Amino acid sequence: MIPLVFGVTTATFALIHLIPGDPVELMMSNARQLTSEEIDRIRDKLGLNDPLPIQYVRYVTNLLKGDMGKSVRSRSDVSYEIAQRLPDTIILTVTSIVLVLVFALPIGILSALKRGTWIDTAAMTFALFGVSIPAFWFGIMLMLIFGLHLDWLPTVGQGKTPIEFARSLVLPSVTLSLILLGLVTRVARSSMLEVLSLDYVRTARAKGLGIRRVNFRHALPNALIPILTVISGYFASLLGGAVVIEKVFGWPGIGRLAVDAIFARDYLVVTNTVLVFSIMVILVNLANDILYSYIDPRIRLH
Repeated sequence: MIPLVFGVTTATFALIHLIPGDPVELMMSNARQLTSEEIDRIRDKLGLNDPLPIQYVRYVTNLLKGDMGKSVRSRSDVSYEIAQRLPDTIILTVTSIVLVLVFALPIGILSALKRGTWIDTAAMTFALFGVSIPAFWFGIMLMLIFGLHLDWLPTVGQGKTPIEFARSLVLPSVTLSLILLGLVTRVARSSMLEVLSLDYVRTARAKGLGIRRVNFRHALPNALIPILTVISGYFASLLGGAVVIEKVFGWPGIGRLAVDAIFARDYLVVTNTVLVFSIMVILVNLANDILYSYIDPRIRLH
């Protein structure tokens, strides 16, 4: 985990400095016209005139001390800005995963149990649309239909009261879940079909066990392994989608913070938001590996 985080941090730090543009000039774009000497003085104060290796060593040294530095744009602590916005991104992402588990998993399992029927055809059509439709376009359509025409749900921002917060969460979470809905439906179907064809399932049926017990007590736990793999593997894509979705819906998470920081060339904010994203992905994959051993006891034996 540590080498991976170090590699992501190094690559992000290098790439963000390759983007054209001066953060000081962008920061002062709405202020009075500054002379080149004043700009150079501000850059020197912020440490931007130092060679890139020195900036990187200073960044890593401060990071090991728990100091993420200060934002060039707002001059506030980067750790404070991330801490303020991280809960909103976690809520959005977790809600999207819950929607996937609530809808895609039952639809995929039902499609496998009703293979060859109209239910199977409808489920696979749903999965095809989920995989094919771009999430940002789907989000804009939801905004037009449920926000503009029907006026049922807010389209931008975040509500203050719990009810308003829940209502404002609906559209972005549904849009974000589209990334995984179609894929998990297809994987759940194929995984369940594969398990249902195994010898131990046929043996359980031959011994007279009930259909429900065979399907959900014996077959389903083994079918969950590939599904968990897909969800954890695409968690990074889900966070990447959150960056776009937060910008589209004006959701105040760290994805939106990262996009604004990229346009402002706010190096430390971009690097640290990517660092937080990478740590979240690594922890989710670690949790996934631990869940494997609880779902399938054979994994603990090896």
